[in-house]
Amino acid sequence: MSPFLDVITIVCLTALFVGAALCLHRILIGPDAADRAVALDTLTMVFIGIISILCMRWDSTLYFDAVWILTLVGYLGSAAIALYLEKGRIF
Repeated sequence: MSPFLDVITIVCLTALFVGAALCLHRILIGPDAADRAVALDTLTMVFIGIISILCMRWDSTLYFDAVWILTLVGYLGSAAIALYLEKGRIF
């Protein structure tokens, strides 16, 4: 890996970890259930970014399956939470 790419990935990982900390703060302190749902969805996307950058740093494709599964679970979870908040029930 080139030194430039090494520095850029470290900066991106730092920004993603700060974003994850802010999302966790919003999940714990959030004034409303909708705020917590948005923060949880954002946290899922941050974890996907962290896993992707770590795969790039480690020069491995081993965890890309986890990225696909986390993307699917995050989408379905967000849809279920949105339905619950709108109608009061999922089904």
